[in-house]
Amino acid sequence: MSNDITEWISRIIKPREELGGMPVCPFAGSIDLDIIDTDGSDINPPPWDFELIIYKLPDYYTIAKLFELAQSYNIKFPEMIFLPDHKDRDTFINSVQTNNGKYNLILCQWRDNLTKSREKLAKTGYYTYWSEDYLKEILST
Repeated sequence: MSNDITEWISRIIKPREELGGMPVCPFAGSIDLDIIDTDGSDINPPPWDFELIIYKLPDYYTIAKLFELAQSYNIKFPEMIFLPDHKDRDTFINSVQTNNGKYNLILCQWRDNLTKSREKLAKTGYYTYWSEDYLKEILST
């Protein structure tokens, strides 16, 4: 599992011509991450500083249930952002696949850190490659 997630991160940090030379996730390559295997009931991020936690959840989670779970943690921990990545939900930015395609994941980051990164990206042409719906979904979290 760890190798698959590492390969996915390698794919999303690669600069892409379809994105104006930007990667899918421009900051993912320079962060420390932890991968935690969980059933979803015990997600409890540490109160100390971390960059990214990737929670790997069981295959039985539907897309709707994974989104519902991520949203419940967004409410429970408002200082953090929980983004769902369902293995069966193909997501794209300008034809470049963004999801990992193998596991049900929830990515957890500190809200203020992610907001700062998003503000930097907003000053570039990065978001012009996103569909309006996908941009709204991601940025509304």
